[in-house]
Amino acid sequence: MSSRSADRELYIHISMLIIFAVPGIVLATIFVTFPFISRELIPVFTAQGTDEEEAAALMGAGTFTIFRKVTLPHIKWALLYGIVLCTARAMGEFGAVSVLSGHLRGKTNTLPLYIELLYQGYDFTGAFAASSLLVIMAVIVLILRLALERKWKKQLDIRI
Repeated sequence: MSSRSADRELYIHISMLIIFAVPGIVLATIFVTFPFISRELIPVFTAQGTDEEEAAALMGAGTFTIFRKVTLPHIKWALLYGIVLCTARAMGEFGAVSVLSGHLRGKTNTLPLYIELLYQGYDFTGAFAASSLLVIMAVIVLILRLALERKWKKQLDIRI
């Protein structure tokens, strides 16, 4: 078997495992939602600068320690808001997931795709019920965000 045909076989095997499968849905969701996290983090990183990280490195701190003790406390709110935006977008993601999933019932069907199937099948009651489930999940995410905010605000008040 030549190298070229082995590459082709590997490509076919990998593409079959990604397209019309759960890894494809995950990759599409990450690709679509990652800008929401970076949009929150990049301005914070720009404003923060690198002085504190460089000082910690000069004092002998390791990379993970620098991230955990210096960088993360500065970016935790931006990261939290980015994760909230990312979660909200991922729950309702339709376009990229629709293209890569193949609408395989029981395997690659997500809630927004299921709502579309119900709606196209003229089951408006079922589509409304499923979309109400999406709204309830969004409210739960917002409540969790508020609970985390209050917890971190109490921790910040204790430190001051």
